[in-house]
Amino acid sequence: MEQMDIKNRWGKWAGSLAVMAVLLLVVLPTKAQKSSLLWKIENPETQATSYIFGTYHLIGSAYLDENAPVKKAYEESETVVIETELDSSAMMMVAMKAMMLDNSLKSLVDSADYVLLKQEIEPIIGMPISQFDNVKPIMLSTMYSVAKAQEVTPKDFTFDGTPIDLFFAEDGKEKGKKVVPLETAMEQAEILFDSQTVEEQAAALVENVKAELEDDLSAEILDAYQKQDLDKLWELSQDWDESMGEMTLLLDDRNKKWIPKLKPLLDEGKAFIAVGALHLPGEMGVLELLKAEGYVVSSRE
Repeated sequence: MEQMDIKNRWGKWAGSLAVMAVLLLVVLPTKAQKSSLLWKIENPETQATSYIFGTYHLIGSAYLDENAPVKKAYEESETVVIETELDSSAMMMVAMKAMMLDNSLKSLVDSADYVLLKQEIEPIIGMPISQFDNVKPIMLSTMYSVAKAQEVTPKDFTFDGTPIDLFFAEDGKEKGKKVVPLETAMEQAEILFDSQTVEEQAAALVENVKAELEDDLSAEILDAYQKQDLDKLWELSQDWDESMGEMTLLLDDRNKKWIPKLKPLLDEGKAFIAVGALHLPGEMGVLELLKAEGYVVSSRE
């Protein structure tokens, strides 16, 4: 039981890149998208059909029981594609990536900002930020954003069960589906922890907290997700661009790297792809990139 609890908590926290892709948004040019989180992908030559679903990584697997189209697309699939697969052997290396042994959060921000961080973050995450003094600030920023989102999530949208991304991986294996991760845990860790300097991460952490003080954006983002409104998510992103750092690396570059991995699976068909919702829209989003490769993409409401 303890091992499963650890795995479930890891499923919520270790997907930091994915969480940030939904909670910590970025301003990029985007084309209008229909209000949908589930999209059908067809190869016009072979008629092979697959589906892609934009996830919100904090919800449980019981979400599927109230979303029949998503559940049907998943259950009828033969291949399940996820962002990353949790590998216990890599957890220690990932944890080491998060450390900054030659620096500290206290030395990276001025005293007034440190007091602000203590006042705002500690009640939300339920522990003193001094425990994270030698952890790269991006981790604390992500934990704060996740905890803030959980705080404003209404009870009717929490959903029981395994964190949904972890569910797709575990249940897919149990059902004999082919489970394909787009990235390794270490690849995600390198992007998350090494894409910015620790100084940039600390500045982004302060901006993140100040942005939440000005507007309750977590609640608005969740509301947009519940309404399956990708356009609204991108609109809200305009209030977050200062606190996100190099989001091109977190979204655009990853999207482009995923396409060559997705193409053979889509050509075969019967794939169910589950990635963070903010990977879907935009000119460099997965939907437009797949259209550019000749696939027919249509919303499934």
